Amino acid sequence: MDKKTSLNNPIVIFSFLTIVVVANIFLPVHFLSLLLIGIVYVVFSSSLEKENYYTFTSMVIAFSIIELSQGLKLFSLSLLAFFIHMFIAPKLKIALASHKLSAIVIVFIFYGGVFGLFNILGEITIGLSATLLLNYLIDMTLLLLFV
Repeated sequence: MDKKTSLNNPIVIFSFLTIVVVANIFLPVHFLSLLLIGIVYVVFSSSLEKENYYTFTSMVIAFSIIELSQGLKLFSLSLLAFFIHMFIAPKLKIALASHKLSAIVIVFIFYGGVFGLFNILGEITIGLSATLLLNYLIDMTLLLLFV
């Protein structure tokens, strides 16, 4: 059975995409970087499951803009999200009974992968670690409201 959430609505997805793109272009200058990438991952994953290719394309574009604004390699977040969706998420969904709990753990793993990407680039700082933790908490709050 398909669970209907507000993240399945195309208008909400387009609005969310606009917010994420604008926030990740302008906010890293003064405040937070990588804002809402956990929610982008959840929409990316659900679009792959439901074969909504327009949503999938929108989320790849969102990941690309985030990567360009943060100095990451192009498509690194998309490949990370695809890897987690294909190999790690199915095993966790089987192991964890609750849908929300599995979503929280999977997004935490995604943030760990993002931390690993920054580690590969050699740009790990205390500020980045705190920012990733704060962004994870913001994403979990929004994820629990939307899903």
